[in-house]
Amino acid sequence: MYTLSYFVALFTALFVAFPAIFRAQALAAPHSSVAKARRAVDLSNADIHTFLDAHNTVRAQHGAPALSWSPSLAQKAAFWADLCLFRNSGGLLQTEPYGEHIVAATGDFPIRAAVGTFMADKDKYDPANPSYTHWTQVVWKSTTELGCAIASCRNALPGQPGRETLYVCLYNPAGNVIGQAPENVQL
Repeated sequence: MYTLSYFVALFTALFVAFPAIFRAQALAAPHSSVAKARRAVDLSNADIHTFLDAHNTVRAQHGAPALSWSPSLAQKAAFWADLCLFRNSGGLLQTEPYGEHIVAATGDFPIRAAVGTFMADKDKYDPANPSYTHWTQVVWKSTTELGCAIASCRNALPGQPGRETLYVCLYNPAGNVIGQAPENVQL
C-alpha cells in the first residue's frame, strides 16, 4: 500500500525536481548564450498589436476567429527566448500542451517577417491528406490565444556572425491535433 508521503515524494520529483533539472540542462546547452532579451512583458503595445495583426490577418482569410493576447503565454515564451536556444522547448515551458513556433535570423528581421515565415508551408497543405505545419497552427480555428517574445541573441544560430533576433510564439489551445484538421483548417 502506498502512503501519503510516497505520493508527496513522487509529486515533488515529477513536478518540481525534474522540471528544474531539465531547465538547468537547457541553460547549460552548448549553443546557449546570455541574452539581452526584450521580454514579452516589455513588448510595446505596438509590438503586441503587430503580432496579433500578423496572425489574425491570415486567420481571417481562412475562416478562423481572431486570437487574443495572453500575458501568461507571453511570459512562458519569454522564458524560452531568454535562453537563446533555437529549438523547440520539448515541453519544458508548459504544464498544458501549447502550440509552439520558434524562428530566428540575423540582420533586420521585424515581427511581420518572422510571423510570415510561419506561412511558408501553406502551399504544401492538402485537405485530402492533411499535414500539420507552422501554417496550420496559425490558422487552427480552435486556437484562441497567442503569446510571443523576442530576444536578441549571440550564437542562437551556430556559425552565423553577429546577433540574431529570436522569436518564440505559443498558442493555446494547441492546434495540429491529428484527425481534427477538417474542422480546424480552411483553405
